[in-house]
Amino acid sequence: MSTTMEMRDASTEAVRSAAQPTRRVAWREVWIFSVVAYALAWAVWSPMFPAALRAITGGMTPAKFEPPGTLVLGMFAPLVAALVMRLFISKEGVRGSSGFRRPLRHYAIAVFAPIVFVFAVLGIVVVSGIGDAINTKGTPLWALFVNLLILGIPVTALLTFGEEYGWRGYLLPRLLPLGEKKAGLAVGAIWGAWHLPALLAGLNYPGQTTWMVVGVFAVTTVFLSMLHTRLFVASGASVMVVTVLHASLNAFSDRLTDAKHLTGDPLVVSAGGVIAISILAIVTLFAYRRSAEESTARSDGGPEEGRVAVVPSGAGAP
Repeated sequence: MSTTMEMRDASTEAVRSAAQPTRRVAWREVWIFSVVAYALAWAVWSPMFPAALRAITGGMTPAKFEPPGTLVLGMFAPLVAALVMRLFISKEGVRGSSGFRRPLRHYAIAVFAPIVFVFAVLGIVVVSGIGDAINTKGTPLWALFVNLLILGIPVTALLTFGEEYGWRGYLLPRLLPLGEKKAGLAVGAIWGAWHLPALLAGLNYPGQTTWMVVGVFAVTTVFLSMLHTRLFVASGASVMVVTVLHASLNAFSDRLTDAKHLTGDPLVVSAGGVIAISILAIVTLFAYRRSAEESTARSDGGPEEGRVAVVPSGAGAP
């Protein structure tokens, strides 16, 4: 009983409400939030504009990414935008909006699923001979793994919370009346395009054809958004769970699949490359198919005792 009550916080109720068939998308809130999140981030990322412009006109991203000192600040723009919306425009307040208290199984998935994904990418890359993993500091793999698990994820989570509080915590619930799948696609498109200044300045894919960079990153971001959406809904609208998911992915992928630690074309071998996209597509298909089966089982036999059914997968979707 206590667990059930813990799940009934403001974020859960927001998603539950959004799932109602009669609820419409709050487009005004969607657009205002998106404009504010873009404006704040792109303002502090403006030092990257010249490099991004050269990537557009020259057709290639810079060979080396040179981040400005304001790069990290931009990651908190969605958080600030969401707070502005919650306090002054949509005015639902911030109480219970983080969704911290959730069963440990959700956090376990958030931590270890990205690790399995990254090692799957590495395994395919190395075994196929497309690239080779490099440990530039000679640290044993087990020590590196423990370091990333214990220190990397918590530190990175401080940054990814700035994104997730906005993208999944505020924007996603407003789009869920479209259905979970369409909402995930929409958030993925908005989220992905938000990265453009850093992406075109050489982040993730330095020295690559610009249109290929934009295309591969867009597909990667959409699949990641679908999986973030699925876990957000399954965890009872928990911003903290998807924050950990995002942090685990960033911590392990940035350390193990960047150009310093993995040889090969980043458009193919990185955690945002073609191999990764193939894995993400399979996992996304499996996750949503399983969710649909569980939703059908619940509708036939009713929700289990003490379990909060937040949003059936694909509610409102064709």
